[in-house]
Amino acid sequence: MGGDERLSDRKVAGSKGPEGKGDTTAPAATLKKKQKAADIGRALRSVYDETLREEVPDDFSDLLGKLS
Repeated sequence: MGGDERLSDRKVAGSKGPEGKGDTTAPAATLKKKQKAADIGRALRSVYDETLREEVPDDFSDLLGKLS
């Protein structure tokens, strides 16, 4: 096994495809978009979790009590 052989078939960024024809991995812009989407998802989950932990205001509880 030579030092340049890979243990998986996964392409490495910047590697060339068959016959040296271009990059066979996702472009950097696509990777950045995926990272940005993941960051936004984490931020939204964090805000949602904080909202769930907040107490219900007394006025709102009173209004809900009047409905039942």
